[in-house]
Amino acid sequence: MRSRAGSCNPRLLTTLAAALLVVSTAAAQQPAARLQQLLVAEDTRGGIGGNQSIAVLLTGLASPDTLLRRVAVRAIGRLQRPEFDAQLIARLTDPVPAIRGEAANALAQSIRNVRATPNATDSGLVMLGRARSALLAALPSERDLYAAGAIAEALGRFPTTDSIAVRSIESAITARAAGRPSYNMVHAFYSMGGRRRLPFGFSAATISMLRSTATSATAADVRRLATLTLGGARMLDSATTVAAARDGDAQVRRLALAGLASLPAELRTTHLQRAFADLSPIVRIEGIGAARAGNSRPDCAMIIGAVTDPVPYVALTAIDALGASCANPMASITTLRHVIDGSLSTFGGPPDHRWQAGAHALRSLAKLDSAAAAPTLARDAASTMSQLRLAAATAAADARDLTVLRGLATDRDHNVREAAIAGLAKREKHEADDLYIDALASPGYQVVLAAATALAGSTDPKMLAAALDAFDRLSAPKIENARDPRIALLKRIADAGSSANASRLQPYLADFDTLVATTVATTLSKWTGTVVTAQANPLPIREEPLAETFMSRGLQLRVTMAASSGGGSFVVQLFPDETPATVARIVRLARAHFYDGHRFQRVEPNFVVQGGGPDASEYVGDQAFMRDELALHTQGIGTFGISARGSDTGDAQWYINIADNPRLDHEYTVFGVITSGLDVALNILEGDVIGRVEVLGGR
Repeated sequence: MRSRAGSCNPRLLTTLAAALLVVSTAAAQQPAARLQQLLVAEDTRGGIGGNQSIAVLLTGLASPDTLLRRVAVRAIGRLQRPEFDAQLIARLTDPVPAIRGEAANALAQSIRNVRATPNATDSGLVMLGRARSALLAALPSERDLYAAGAIAEALGRFPTTDSIAVRSIESAITARAAGRPSYNMVHAFYSMGGRRRLPFGFSAATISMLRSTATSATAADVRRLATLTLGGARMLDSATTVAAARDGDAQVRRLALAGLASLPAELRTTHLQRAFADLSPIVRIEGIGAARAGNSRPDCAMIIGAVTDPVPYVALTAIDALGASCANPMASITTLRHVIDGSLSTFGGPPDHRWQAGAHALRSLAKLDSAAAAPTLARDAASTMSQLRLAAATAAADARDLTVLRGLATDRDHNVREAAIAGLAKREKHEADDLYIDALASPGYQVVLAAATALAGSTDPKMLAAALDAFDRLSAPKIENARDPRIALLKRIADAGSSANASRLQPYLADFDTLVATTVATTLSKWTGTVVTAQANPLPIREEPLAETFMSRGLQLRVTMAASSGGGSFVVQLFPDETPATVARIVRLARAHFYDGHRFQRVEPNFVVQGGGPDASEYVGDQAFMRDELALHTQGIGTFGISARGSDTGDAQWYINIADNPRLDHEYTVFGVITSGLDVALNILEGDVIGRVEVLGGR
């Protein structure tokens, strides 16, 4: 992975001053060239290019050009280095409201990795307090609604366990909102107490304002977020719950189900029945979860009825829900057997959808009655369809069918093999070490990762040599996206190896991935008893037309699903000015037909669908990692984001939000939104295939 510099030394600003003199000679450049320079500097994050790169950004902060100044502010925040907070605080008084709002967002992002601790001498804690104080001082006098909302939202993201600090933030936002909070202001409360639980709860004034907002705000997205916040904070009272359950917006009705516990038993049943009969599938899906909430053995009659729902999402959610205990387990078992034999299912449609009901039913049945599942399990394990074998591998783990698991642990499909190895590790542990060791030679990253994980604690003498060979093999191509299996292999090598193996790892102190190089250094230090230092050598960053992408207007993707998955298409409006590096990469890959023929491998109803990688696995995407480009754009229904497994680890795989997901805000890059054909995206099922992706517009 491309390196991210750590905290700067005390002489950094002095060194930067000299670099600024060099950068200032670029003042005569054309705006497009200066924009490209800023965007490249942001993408390097102060790693490649070092102080010179940071100096470019600091120079941009003082640019008379509004656009360049705003880009520089955002880029400084994306460094996530709180030592530059003073420069961002200064921009809270910028004459341009958009820049003031960007500065607030940048401040919150810059302290993203700072943890609030009781240690008053901690420099990060001091910086956190300074930034919070600056935002609290700016909010009351901010007259621009956009900038005020950005300041409020930033305040809500600040980590703190200090009740005094929380109350000061609450009162500042409540006073600024004057009883009519904007989406961003409600988002602040969501971040404070809806997403992460406050140990001492909200004040009475905040709760009153949120309840009023949930039932009376004009904008549906504001009502949704207020309802979600109250539900997360366990403050949905009966009056708000009843009102929200009758809201004209389906997502508000969905979120109202979190308040069922506040209702009397009779009214609770009435509202649950209403949810199962709601015209919106997302409400019916939420009703299935609500029917199980707080009850380990509920009456599953309504869930059983939903198995024949005409909307596949709803039916599959109901089938999955029957895999957990119900008050009448025989009714669930009978229902699942009928789904498998085809006598109780409304599923039809395109070929990619016809296998779904039976596969989901098999997984649920295996949890309840392994004997009843056995015949179907054996049949599907021998299927020519990889999706059925994958379902069989998952079901076999629950049914404790070791014969099926061992057979599928050598399957030709990487995802089937991964699932079977995970099942064996759970059920047979190290009795299957021979299979795990063989799997280390697989070309599938997900297979190697599963095998290396399963070998934790192994005493098999063949494991160390196999792990070293696999590590060398995965390292040779210098592919950043191989990080996860490489790190897992290093853990096994560290456990089983000794100083006698040091020469094998020594070259990797200069690895292209900084995390791998650091892990190697830690391992060698442990083996030799001396401090060993990593000297990573990151790969060069591919040049992209960032300024050209940034200035593009009307840039879109048209995603057409394969006929086998039902066809249809949807159009995605891209956000090149918010996420230029991401959009440039996506556009380049789309034009090279990278996504054509790939699958959506993950479907989470009322959450996301994810895919677009070449092996239908979250561990296999584009070879080079992508930088996070976290902006103020919320992750509403229909927005497109980049799947990642940590900071700056996106690999160009997508996820589509199929409901509002503010919990993903400021955590994952969102680079576009569906503007037409949303119904096609909302009906994507696991395994559905992308026919083709076309790039439209852009001028």
